[in-house]
Amino acid sequence: MAISSGTSSSSSVDNFTTVEHTATSRLPFHPDDYTHTCHPLYVHPSDLLGSSLVTEPFDGSCYGSWRRSILVALSVRNKMEFIHGTSERPPEGSTLLRQWQICNDLVVAWLANSVTKEIHRTVVYSEFAKDIWKELETRYGKADGPRVFELKREVAHISQGALDITSYFNKLKQLRDELASLSASSDVRCTCGESIRSEEKQKVYQFLMGLDDTYVQVRSNILMIKPIPSIDTVYNILLSDEKQRQVSTGSHFSSESASFNGESSKQSYTPRVSFDNQRAAITCKYCKKTGHNIDKCYKLHGYPSNFKFSKTAGPRKAAAHSTADSSASQACVSHPNDGVVPAGFSNSSSAFPGLTKDRCSQLIQLL
Repeated sequence: MAISSGTSSSSSVDNFTTVEHTATSRLPFHPDDYTHTCHPLYVHPSDLLGSSLVTEPFDGSCYGSWRRSILVALSVRNKMEFIHGTSERPPEGSTLLRQWQICNDLVVAWLANSVTKEIHRTVVYSEFAKDIWKELETRYGKADGPRVFELKREVAHISQGALDITSYFNKLKQLRDELASLSASSDVRCTCGESIRSEEKQKVYQFLMGLDDTYVQVRSNILMIKPIPSIDTVYNILLSDEKQRQVSTGSHFSSESASFNGESSKQSYTPRVSFDNQRAAITCKYCKKTGHNIDKCYKLHGYPSNFKFSKTAGPRKAAAHSTADSSASQACVSHPNDGVVPAGFSNSSSAFPGLTKDRCSQLIQLL
């Protein structure tokens, strides 16, 4: 009997050791090996103390969306146990105590960096991450009446306005998601298929009611579909219709622009009447050149001040002689006794002081 009892006791110890080894072997890491990436106490090199878990700090509003972002960020870092309290503090003398304290302080810093300065002052002295999370849940997690009323009013009065289909859909979905997060803890939700289908119909009706009047026809077509399509299907239909309208509008503008350019091109290439043949038929009787008559002969009447001469000096000399001849004819007149004398010059007096008859004759000879 004694031998039998000893054998039975030895078998029990062996069985316990086998069970413990089997339970440990199911884990991908050893419980004390916190350097393994799947261990809750593992700290990745990118897990910095001063980083924030969200892009915008929590300021007391929209707690549902902020809470969702925090949970996702902590789940990725395998630190959800620290805010839920499932990761208990190791006893004194444990080899994991120091590493657990590091992870807890890291989560505390993340939560403190993810709120505004006003809220940060109220949670900065909390020692454990689970205490900070519990305080935030108690203070902001419960559905408050004014916020729920405000969200439901915005959902009831929302309209597309100047927004496109994508922006309008995202705005409406954001309001619904926040309202659902606030009502999730207080309302008893039915999980049967009929309730889900009814809620899906309400989303479709709400989305269609806020559409712009330009979508009246496509909205009527959607409402005639039996059964009513899902909200995602309705969104895709309206998005396709919006893209088609944009393409049609762009094609209309392109055709009008092409028509306008064609008419402008026709007007631009209208043939001009040439007067070269008519000018060639006119000949000046004074200078014997074509292109003008004697009334417009610059050689006879003088060149204008803004006239541009060619590189040859012929026209300039001709103009000088023509001008000099005209001036001389005006300045000098024929005198019956003394020959040619300046105009206004008499035997007794002269209108030009210092200009004698001899000098006038010399000037005429030089010309």
